[in-house]
Amino acid sequence: MQRQREAPAFAPTDAVFRAAAAGVLVAAMVQVTAALAGFGLVEGLYEAGRGSPFISTAGVFWIGASALAFAIGGFASARFADAHRLRQALFCGLLTFSTALIAAVVILTLRPPALVDRSLGPVGNAVAAMSAAVSAPGPDASLELSALRGEIVTFVDRANAEGGAAGRAGETSRVETQAALATILAGISETADDAAIGAAVDAMEAAAGVTAKVAERRLTEWQRAHDRALRTARRSAAAVTGAVSTGCFSAFLALAVAMLASMCGSVLGRPRDRVVEIGAGWR
Repeated sequence: MQRQREAPAFAPTDAVFRAAAAGVLVAAMVQVTAALAGFGLVEGLYEAGRGSPFISTAGVFWIGASALAFAIGGFASARFADAHRLRQALFCGLLTFSTALIAAVVILTLRPPALVDRSLGPVGNAVAAMSAAVSAPGPDASLELSALRGEIVTFVDRANAEGGAAGRAGETSRVETQAALATILAGISETADDAAIGAAVDAMEAAAGVTAKVAERRLTEWQRAHDRALRTARRSAAAVTGAVSTGCFSAFLALAVAMLASMCGSVLGRPRDRVVEIGAGWR
């Protein structure tokens, strides 16, 4: 029986990396071209918010575009590297995918033009969503809470509110004013007990010279405003967290499909004139 002809040796290491770079370039060009086509054909694709659900027209488009780009890139990489064995071809596809992913993350950190940013699809969405989460203010830094604290400061320090007019607040030292402010803020907290509320009412009476009934009514209004502001801030924080989770999971699915497509494309990119059987390629 005639022995099966052995596959030629794999290309040198430098040639393999050059082939992977060529595959990344081809995949990038296909991705950008597909993105341009999608921006014109898929309504709202360019304006789609960061972290859009993967079960959507935009999500399906980016998964398909990424798979197509990496399949062609893996094909080109394996063909340029002259990969005959199955393991060699799979290595070329995986190297192409890994290099492209690292390059995409680096490009996004350099604040590229909007067209390049949006053309990166799910990876750009995930990175942008995480950046927005880092820069988003926490629940304690919302505008409503800041305005409420300013109102309390104005109420406590009547001298500042009335432009230096005489009054009991004008006689209160700065340290005492800060202590009264801290006591009132503790009294409007959502975890305030009866003792904290009573201390806040006393502080309002002493600092602003109002009656107990007026202080209690004003404190109740501030408690309601504080709770409302906290609910709004927490909803905003939850929305940002949800956008990050959705964007990252969409990127994971798209990248998983893209990695498989790159490896399948590299297998198809093996030279067909001298290729061995797939089962024998694992030797």
